[in-house]
Amino acid sequence: MIKISMKAYSWISAMLVFMVAGSLYAQNAQIDSLKYLVKTGQRDTAMVSTLNALSIAILQNEDIAESLLYSKQANDLATELGYTRGLAYAQKNMGLAEYFQGNNLEVMDHWTKSLETFESIRDTIGIATLVNNLGAVYYSQGSHTRALEYFLRSLSLSEKSKDPLSIAKALGNIGGLYSEMQDYEKALEFFNKIEKYRNDIKDSDVITSYLMGVGEVYFEQGFYDDAAKYYEEALNGSQNITLRADNLIKLGVVEFKKGNKQKAIDYLDEAYGIAKENNQQSEVVQALIALGQIYKGDNYSKSIQAYTEAEELAKNIEANDELRDIYQGLSNTYAEAGNFNNAFKYQSLYLAKKDSLFNLKTDDKIRGLQFDHDLQKKQDELVTAQQDLQISELEAKRQKYVIIGSILALILVFVLAIGSYKRYRYVKKTNKIIEDEKERSEKLLLNILPEETALELKEHGKVAAKKFESVTILFSDFKGFTSYAQNLSPEDLVRSVDYYFSKFDQIMDKYDLEKIKTVGDAYLCAGGLPFPTTDHPLKMVEAAFEIAQVMEDMKTNPEPGIVPFDIRIGINTGTVVAGVVGLNKFAYDIWGDAVNVASRMETMSEPGRINISENTYQLIKEVYECEFRGNVEVKNKGKMAMYFVQGRKIIRHAKTKKEVNV
Repeated sequence: MIKISMKAYSWISAMLVFMVAGSLYAQNAQIDSLKYLVKTGQRDTAMVSTLNALSIAILQNEDIAESLLYSKQANDLATELGYTRGLAYAQKNMGLAEYFQGNNLEVMDHWTKSLETFESIRDTIGIATLVNNLGAVYYSQGSHTRALEYFLRSLSLSEKSKDPLSIAKALGNIGGLYSEMQDYEKALEFFNKIEKYRNDIKDSDVITSYLMGVGEVYFEQGFYDDAAKYYEEALNGSQNITLRADNLIKLGVVEFKKGNKQKAIDYLDEAYGIAKENNQQSEVVQALIALGQIYKGDNYSKSIQAYTEAEELAKNIEANDELRDIYQGLSNTYAEAGNFNNAFKYQSLYLAKKDSLFNLKTDDKIRGLQFDHDLQKKQDELVTAQQDLQISELEAKRQKYVIIGSILALILVFVLAIGSYKRYRYVKKTNKIIEDEKERSEKLLLNILPEETALELKEHGKVAAKKFESVTILFSDFKGFTSYAQNLSPEDLVRSVDYYFSKFDQIMDKYDLEKIKTVGDAYLCAGGLPFPTTDHPLKMVEAAFEIAQVMEDMKTNPEPGIVPFDIRIGINTGTVVAGVVGLNKFAYDIWGDAVNVASRMETMSEPGRINISENTYQLIKEVYECEFRGNVEVKNKGKMAMYFVQGRKIIRHAKTKKEVNV
């Protein structure tokens, strides 16, 4: 099978990758001109802008170290002059240089500061760009959920600024992320929204990438005619050589899928020529692999020639995924040609490369976890530094007052008693303020994190991830929420969601369950952590019935300004890992296959019903009447047994927190 990928030009990097137009000579001329201005100009705000422009121009010319040098100069000068806007762009440019060197922690540090600076001057487009870029970093580390949160925030900000280009890029990023997650319906939903802004977008590369993104979705779904239509439209409007070569390869592959062999060869030959001429080595390899696959059926010599040329180049650029496909193609071609010695040789190379890539992917996951750990560690260090600074400031103030009090006591001996009394009252008042602030901080921390986790954070400055063997997870969301969101005012929508989630929070507290988080209209909670218990499945089912009753009560007794929704509920029991994540705000979260299964249970549920997995059913079947739904096909999981919970078999059920304490 021929594979094509849109990773090289994915929407996820749209705000980071530079589509450099013009000749190398023109770029060098621009750099020389900017360097002259830096040497001859005055140290003012215009110089900050020049340094920032020079940093970007040099980065486009792929000299990362020199680009970082000029962006740091811009940062220092902007700080010296108090030029906030120039400082924001300098911090952003430093992050870009670090991004292309793979220094993700430094990237997050620079971009977080840049975001704060843009927020201080209320630059909506700058904020949207930085939020998008931070999402791209989380995406590169495999954290799709965090990336989606940032991309959605970027979209919201872009829509407020009414900038068509920023809106299109944000929509494309979300569509590309959903495509990567193989949720093609969602991907098309966001991609298609770009069409509304198409006539107002002057950047042809953005339109080309959008069309190729839609084509990719149709290709992955097997709709080759639709894919070809979008690829051809992208090709006709493309002004970028890099995109054009990639586009031609995709057209060649899709035409081969449609059975148009000669047309596919023509596209791939053209792609090969363009990529070869412009030293696009990765695209040359992709074109040769596709040609090798096409020729394999009737021209073994050409097929082997194409694969062999691709092999040599792939080794030079260390394109390991492509090498795996080349070895597999050569093995199959030699086998069909009757040359079994070479077929065996390349089959062995294919299997070795396949195992190697599997290990690399495992390492990538480990690096992703390490990235989260390092981010948390850096955040802990920042919090500690801020606390030390506050303590130092308080200590400095205290010392100042002690000195003043001592001097006054020496000069005014006759008022020593009065002065001492006033000082005593002042210290007492100060200590009370400190205690009040400490108590307020502790209450706030307990409102964000479970008590055990908050205590561990205060004691050690960090929280270790913990594994819980038996936890019951509940997912819920509102049916038709997206359509309501489009038709309701933001105030009415937020008021309604806040009303329901507040009710759900009360139910969680009643049954001593742990609310994990909300994302949009989705509500996630768990039982059996942070303190393991045995009755968490029963408590969760009771809580689910009360959640469903809240929604039914709103239908029968509506309240003004609150929208009645239908709700889907899914429950699963299994093993999870729990811990604290986040850069700017602490967030207690859970991970594991059990969480994914619970999400699937909710997706496969029906309005007003409680859908549970086989795991949960085995734990509650003696207490609750359940309806077996059969083995239902679940995305990425195969067939899974599911049950609807009908009601209780017995009167006594899981005790609430209040009943347990009696």
